Amino acid sequence: MRTTALVLIMAVSVHASTIMAYGNQPHARPLDLLGHALLAATALGLAPLPRRPGLALAVCAVAAAVIFFRGYAIALWPVPALIALFSAIAAGRRAAGWAGAAFLVAVPVVAALARMEADVALAVLVWLLLVLAVAQPAEVSRARRAYTREVERRAAQAERTREEEALRRAQEERLRVARELHDVTSHTVSVIALHAAVAAEAVERVGGPPEAAAALQVIRTSSRQALGEMKAVLGVLRPGASGHAPQPGSAQLPRLLETAGLPVAFDVEGERRPLPPAADLTVYRVVQEALTNTMRHAGAGAATVRLTYEPGAVTVQVEDDGRGIPSKAAAPGPPSQDGPGDGPGDGPGDRLGDEPVRRGHGLTGMAERVAALGGRLTTGNAPGGGFRVTARLPT
Repeated sequence: MRTTALVLIMAVSVHASTIMAYGNQPHARPLDLLGHALLAATALGLAPLPRRPGLALAVCAVAAAVIFFRGYAIALWPVPALIALFSAIAAGRRAAGWAGAAFLVAVPVVAALARMEADVALAVLVWLLLVLAVAQPAEVSRARRAYTREVERRAAQAERTREEEALRRAQEERLRVARELHDVTSHTVSVIALHAAVAAEAVERVGGPPEAAAALQVIRTSSRQALGEMKAVLGVLRPGASGHAPQPGSAQLPRLLETAGLPVAFDVEGERRPLPPAADLTVYRVVQEALTNTMRHAGAGAATVRLTYEPGAVTVQVEDDGRGIPSKAAAPGPPSQDGPGDGPGDGPGDRLGDEPVRRGHGLTGMAERVAALGGRLTTGNAPGGGFRVTARLPT
């Protein structure tokens, strides 16, 4: 819009000033059709100015030179060339700008050498000073713009450096915590597995009850599985780690259910298909955490895991026959992402049988895993009693 306005203003000014100049320049060549076209060219040459100032300078300068050599009346027709000269140099096109300045000076110099008159030489000197008066401020503007861009670039680089440093420190802290967690927890779980094995042998040696032997076997299997998963997740953080085992997924659910500590029925609906790694791992973790909560809080005697494959999604549902949440404590509305937790939370909240329900990290972590994949986690009482956890994940 600004360029269009500039072109229109220059077109009107150039034509009007040239026509009026014939009043005091009677010996100038009369303005013919070519003259009008050349005057229009000086103004229209500014059209590509924002994107291509070098081209605009070339068009305006050549048109002005032709007007000068044809002998039309001297008026404002060199002004578009000076505007293009300033724009070219200020935009950083120094070579094109100074080449245009030299051309604009050379044209009247050639005419002055041909006539060798004092007034012509004086006019050429004035024109030279005018061109320099336009070119030098353009250099100042170019230098100021370059300085501003450099300052902005350095500020942006410094901001990126600060952000990268903060991220690096946070990552180092996460790695340190992960290594500490790996070392401490791995040792503790290893001790549990070892003592469970010793206790199982002792029970078998003295002919203890089969329930105790079965419980110890579950402890041994679960602790070894947890240790393996922990090493797979955290072991790669230790310098020099050569690799890690694959993450568990829906294919490992039957083995997980065997070590759940209570009878678990497993149903699969729909046609089984490979799931994306993140969704596959989330299905496994949801079942694992839900069964852990069932064992710790629900007082259930059995549970059911249902895995449903749908077009573009997979749904996993874990339901037990435990106490559930008393209906008087359940608030009306849609199922929420809260339910029986696995650890201490902010307060006692509802009561599950004789045990207070606390909101811990288990269901929160489950909900975060599901939400990170664009899915939805719902928890609440099952219609036939007990507690139900349902996660639907897009695939």
